[in-house]
Amino acid sequence: MAVSGCFPLPVVFCFLLGEKGVLLYPRITAPWHRTVTVPRGKKELGETAREACIREIEEETGYRLRSLRLRGIAHILSGENEATGYYFSSRDFEGELRDSCEGVPFWHPAEESLSLEGINPFYSLLAPKILDETAPLFEAKILSDDRGICSFSFVNA
Repeated sequence: MAVSGCFPLPVVFCFLLGEKGVLLYPRITAPWHRTVTVPRGKKELGETAREACIREIEEETGYRLRSLRLRGIAHILSGENEATGYYFSSRDFEGELRDSCEGVPFWHPAEESLSLEGINPFYSLLAPKILDETAPLFEAKILSDDRGICSFSFVNA
C-alpha cells in the first residue's frame, strides 16, 4: 500500500451488481497486483468518498452511477501504512463497459466470486457483508502484511 503523505490514505471500493453478478477485474498494478477485486481508487483532495466512488467507477469501467449505497468502512493497517476503505454498492448505473489502465473488468456470478482463483483476500473477507444487501452498515479494523490479512474485527455501525 503506497502512501502519498497523508494518514490514513482514503480509498473507495465499489461493488457493481447486475444481472450477470458482480463486476470484477484482475489488478495489474500494486498493491495486490495479480489478484481479482472490485473497482477502487484513491479519494482526491476536496472529494467526498461518494464523489470519489462515482468518479473512479466512470474512469475504470465507463459506467455512470445513478445511485450508490455506503455498505461499510474498513480501517486497514499494514506495517507503517494506514488506509481507510469506504465500501459502496450499486445496482443503478448506465453506460458501456470498457477496459482501463487498471485492468480488464468482467462480470462474474456473485455467489461464485468467493471461490474464484486469485480473488483478493480483502474481497473474500468483506464481500459476504456487502453482497448481503440486508446486512447492516459495518465498520472493520484489519491488520495485514504483504502476504495477506493477519487479523480483523467487525462491528455494526
